[in-house]
Amino acid sequence: MRAAMRKIFAGVAVPIILFMLENTVCAQDVSDKLNMLEIVISNLIARVEALERRVNALEKNLPTGVSKMPGREISGREPSKPSPGDGFEDIGSGFFVRNVRFNPFGDNVLFTGEIANRSEKNYRFAKFKLEIYDDRDLLVKKEEFTIPDLPKERIKSFEAMLVGVDAGLIHRYVIRASD
Repeated sequence: MRAAMRKIFAGVAVPIILFMLENTVCAQDVSDKLNMLEIVISNLIARVEALERRVNALEKNLPTGVSKMPGREISGREPSKPSPGDGFEDIGSGFFVRNVRFNPFGDNVLFTGEIANRSEKNYRFAKFKLEIYDDRDLLVKKEEFTIPDLPKERIKSFEAMLVGVDAGLIHRYVIRASD
């Protein structure tokens, strides 16, 4: 979810910056406005997640005989089930990752990989925390990201944009499930 929102943010921010630069707005104003847009987007994500929690609570309290809305298929093919010894690394809370990559993307980094949900719970929005460390084991950046529609016993690819990170600084990373 957060990756999708960042893509939308990037798509909106560039035309805004170009418009502002044409009208000779100073760089600090542009930076302030971008920071405000990022805060607004973060707030919107939090509100969507809160609504999702409310919907889940309401679904749990449906009277018998009332059917829930049918779930939608994530993709056209049946996702593969994770199995032990398949290259996944345990990150806690029943989640496992593999094929994690940090690819330069302009002044940013595109963070990609695969995640397996081996927990007993289906997630509409699974939240994770990423910490990036340099070669001196100093923390470079902390980032949260969200993966939408992650049912139990499934594997899903993910991607997130890490803004303002130099790919050359990344020596080690830690991913953890967030509450």
